[in-house]
Amino acid sequence: MLRITLPPANSTEAFILEGRLTGLWAQELLRVARGANQGYGNIFNLQEVFYVDSVGEDALRLLARRGARFITESAYGKDLCNRLKLRRVVDSEADNNNGKRPKRSCKPRQRRIAYAGRLDELAAERSSSGK
Repeated sequence: MLRITLPPANSTEAFILEGRLTGLWAQELLRVARGANQGYGNIFNLQEVFYVDSVGEDALRLLARRGARFITESAYGKDLCNRLKLRRVVDSEADNNNGKRPKRSCKPRQRRIAYAGRLDELAAERSSSGK
């Protein structure tokens, strides 16, 4: 599954992609990118993308040929950009909003942290009850 968060209308903020960029989701990304700004010269945040298949790679290459730029600091994203020869930018280069950074989704990371905290609480309860 792929989540695509669109930037607000008339904004230079990045599209935020989360999840797996595969098959029909890659085609949907191309459709959404084409319809959102009547073009492909956009910025895509790949920070939360954790898998891209060959169809997804083809979609990213097509977007790159149309002028798209990509934000990522993850090892997987950097490797993906290097392999596919995608134009990777850092947040400050992609920013055209007077020093404001593009919004990023932290929900998956926050959920992992909350879940890990809950596991620690359960482990402490078990050890204190002697089980």
